[in-house]
Amino acid sequence: MKPNRKILIITYYWPPSGGVGVQRWMNFALQLKKIGWEPLVLTPENPQFEIKDEGLLERVKEIPVFKVPIWEPFNLFHKLTGNKDRKNIQQGLVLEKTNKSFKDKIAVWVRGNLFVPDPRFFWVRPAASKAIKLVKNEEVGTIVTTGPPHSIHLIGRRVKKSTGVKWLADFRDPWSKWDVLQKLNVSQVALSIHKKMERSVLQESDVATTVSGRLAKSFGNIDVLHNGLTITNKSTAQPNESHFTMGYFGMLNELRNPRQLWQLLDQMCRESQVFANKLRVRIGGIVSESIKAEIGELQELKSKVEFLGYLSHEAVQDEYSKCNILLLLQNKTSNSEWILPVKFFEYLAAERIILCLGERKSDLGDLINDKHVGVILSYTEVNEIRGFIEDTFENERMPDKEDVDILLKKFSHESLVNKLEEILNNE
Repeated sequence: MKPNRKILIITYYWPPSGGVGVQRWMNFALQLKKIGWEPLVLTPENPQFEIKDEGLLERVKEIPVFKVPIWEPFNLFHKLTGNKDRKNIQQGLVLEKTNKSFKDKIAVWVRGNLFVPDPRFFWVRPAASKAIKLVKNEEVGTIVTTGPPHSIHLIGRRVKKSTGVKWLADFRDPWSKWDVLQKLNVSQVALSIHKKMERSVLQESDVATTVSGRLAKSFGNIDVLHNGLTITNKSTAQPNESHFTMGYFGMLNELRNPRQLWQLLDQMCRESQVFANKLRVRIGGIVSESIKAEIGELQELKSKVEFLGYLSHEAVQDEYSKCNILLLLQNKTSNSEWILPVKFFEYLAAERIILCLGERKSDLGDLINDKHVGVILSYTEVNEIRGFIEDTFENERMPDKEDVDILLKKFSHESLVNKLEEILNNE
């Protein structure tokens, strides 16, 4: 009997969604299709994400997509905060305000304690109803749910109970141990609900996966399916020889603000006119206003920093290649030891040296420390950071090509899909 290779991927993030959240299962779906699987996608019809990349639609045009309307309560947040900037609410930058207004505090409390596990839980019932029909009508053999938002897994639980279909629950981030929950002032009652939901998903799914070894252990030794990389159009851009460019690309909030680095760069500019003349810092993505203000107070550095805003996936590849140092920032929380970000693999493909600030003893540290592709240092190791920057500035330091190739081959989606297929076929 021919095995059932129809697989329904239930995800909040799908093109034209941009950013990191869409990359993992968009690329796995494309690779599964290449090796004979038939991926289908269920996603919201009207999701409220601000980061869009229309160019991704062309890549997934041959994958059938089914959409169900979603109601999201963000309008409530706007009314409570009086904030017309929807992006700040949606991206959680209101959490980073040092002096929150009374309305801000109300909004945060409501988000953390009334919308459990997250504001997208209103989609669970209609999406599950649609998924159940798809499983039956399309004769789907496996469903995948991927979170965050972790309410997506509650859809999988309903579909599993109704149809008995094989279910893979994929965790791109922690759930009950997610550092964001602390910022949301989640009560013990709400946290206990998170833990109960998480436990039920882990118990009722046929298989669960996550992105790194340490995170897999925190979930109870579930399967590891690493993030990876698909190289589409490799950039031919090169650094400007008259500049020394450091680049950071991604969300930049207080959880990963490299305050000591900004002060160090400002000091190095004061001490060396040669360094000051060449230094450029390019930051792409959503940046907390408090960090912009902080950099603006550094007299030497402020004129060297350019905020680029959100960049398309294609545009950001060019930006990587224009840099001399690519900056990778881990959250300043215990979660950082578990995270192996997509950004690391994208930086590798750019073949530029990486300066990572975070936890040395981490899944990311294990990779960086074993290969000559950059360094991982703590945020407070100012002397070591300075030494690395000076060495790269003076000697035009580059990653070892052989080490880059080894890592890119190991973590390419083309290679990782074989591990995914093993997981899917495992009874």
